[in-house]
Amino acid sequence: MQDQFVVYPIKIKPTGENSSNYLVYLPDFQGYTLGEDYDNALFMARDYIGTRSLFNKLPPAIKHLPLVGGSETALFIKVNITSFRLQHGVRANGHL
Repeated sequence: MQDQFVVYPIKIKPTGENSSNYLVYLPDFQGYTLGEDYDNALFMARDYIGTRSLFNKLPPAIKHLPLVGGSETALFIKVNITSFRLQHGVRANGHL
């Protein structure tokens, strides 16, 4: 079986001057997640997308990065949906 990858844009920014937490916005899902640091925020974004793939059909990805400013960064994040599902006990046919 060939791995299925998806790529979505995200916006990531620190939550405040004295905090190492990062807020992640996933515009295609109109949702947010939070990471304890930058690397954890990227992990949480992948986890958000992967978890959504367990229970819902994923939306089509937009083809551009959202505008950003200040301390906010925009980037694309790639998720191996096949691997994520296998790690969470979901077989190829989508059943637990």
